[in-house]
Amino acid sequence: MRSWNYFIQIKAIGRDREEEASALYIVALPPDENILKNVEMECYAQEYVPGEIAIKYGRAYAIGTDLQISNPEEYGLIGYRGDMDLYIFKENMSFEEGLVNLYKILITDLSKRMQIEYIYPIVDVGSPPEEVMLDCLKKAI
Repeated sequence: MRSWNYFIQIKAIGRDREEEASALYIVALPPDENILKNVEMECYAQEYVPGEIAIKYGRAYAIGTDLQISNPEEYGLIGYRGDMDLYIFKENMSFEEGLVNLYKILITDLSKRMQIEYIYPIVDVGSPPEEVMLDCLKKAI
């Protein structure tokens, strides 16, 4: 399985403090060779798949987090795999749907610790495009 990994972070601002929450988001790429034929500079496609391919064709695979997710099915997860230290998503969930669910998990955790007044994604090297993150974050709220 080819995959694309993202370190997803959000920052919440409350009345008297700020906090961040984060998790690893793993996206599985379908083994369809036709997708790779559409990659510019095809000679690299066997080793490297651009991020836009992961967003367009990828499927949510797993979340890596230290959080204890009490109701995984509420977030489209089938459960926790201790041997991989990951929460696994239900099959065939889109990239964006998985990211929305990941944001819901992080927001729920932050909400237990503070009154959130403002929240935004932290954009870093290797993050999905900012517009994708903002769109998914809005859906999660």
